[in-house]
Amino acid sequence: MQYASIQYSILYNKFIDSEKDFYPYYGYPLENNWTSTSAITGWTSGFFPGIYWNIFEYNSTRETLKHAIDVTKPTSLFANSTSPYNAGFILMSGFGNAYRLLKLKEYLNIIIIGAYSLSKQYSSIVRCLRSVDSQQGYLVYIDNMMNLELLFEVSNQTKDQYLYNIAWQHANRTMYEQFRDNNSTYHVIEYNQINGNVIKKYTVQGYADWSTWSRGQSWAIHGFIIAYRYTQYKPFLDKAIGATNYVLSNLLKINDSIPYWDYDAPYNSTLLYQPKDTSAAAIFASALIELSQYVSISQLKNHYLNISKLIINQLSSSKYMIYGNKKYQLNALLTNGTIGPYPKNPYDVSLSFGDYYLTQAIIRLIKL
Repeated sequence: MQYASIQYSILYNKFIDSEKDFYPYYGYPLENNWTSTSAITGWTSGFFPGIYWNIFEYNSTRETLKHAIDVTKPTSLFANSTSPYNAGFILMSGFGNAYRLLKLKEYLNIIIIGAYSLSKQYSSIVRCLRSVDSQQGYLVYIDNMMNLELLFEVSNQTKDQYLYNIAWQHANRTMYEQFRDNNSTYHVIEYNQINGNVIKKYTVQGYADWSTWSRGQSWAIHGFIIAYRYTQYKPFLDKAIGATNYVLSNLLKINDSIPYWDYDAPYNSTLLYQPKDTSAAAIFASALIELSQYVSISQLKNHYLNISKLIINQLSSSKYMIYGNKKYQLNALLTNGTIGPYPKNPYDVSLSFGDYYLTQAIIRLIKL
């Protein structure tokens, strides 16, 4: 976390120099500059402030608090977005953490507005939130499980059962439709918005429609653990455990705790080089820590915690951290992230969400 404080102090200065219009998305370690978005464009702008809240939680000083507040405030405009598909990612990473730590009503008001904006994307026919504007049909991405935290939290704060019901219905239908028999996940489902039937299941960022995109699997696990946190509905916990077992069996195959960008690509692709995805590992490690708190069998609890520690230790090593290569110039934490699909989109890069979930995982471990 000390290294994170150093790297992100430098990035805070870049944020100020950009007139508060610099929100890192991905970057090549050998280069100086991140590819960035504004506070309200793209889906990743919440992770940048989220990292500062993680740093503040680790080291609560006036400086770390100022950094977190300054970087979070510009993202408030997303709460009123007319395309709020990623409101959970953006607002809960920033304002959600801010409210959890400071309990200021102004922060709660932002996430309340965002939750109602997101709720407009719900279809009672499909029983899911729409993930993206598309002429193809009503598309639901597995990533969307992470947005449910916003609805559940606001329901919890306001006692609005409608928001709770939306989140529950989305998780429940996803549980039945977006998992295969072996608890691997489909990335995208296209629904018929007239009758709610499934039209097709496929991928956008994975290797193939039938394969398992590793970050999507991590989103699913993390999302169902969140759903269980708020509902205590055991099938959600069971699904998270089943999906976790799928990951663990695949990591055992490669004798490594950092997955390839797609769990099936190394065995089917004609490309000899297959990149890892450290962001998928970081998301999974953070999820495992929370999952360990919900299982009643002490051996299983310790098993999940030990695996999360193993992943965090490997991610924090010179093999995957920026400091491990003297040629690396980017101000970041993790390397070897893959956006997907490979090789079409950037790979072996630093990803803002990789850094966010790594720091989240470390904080979660410290707090146990």
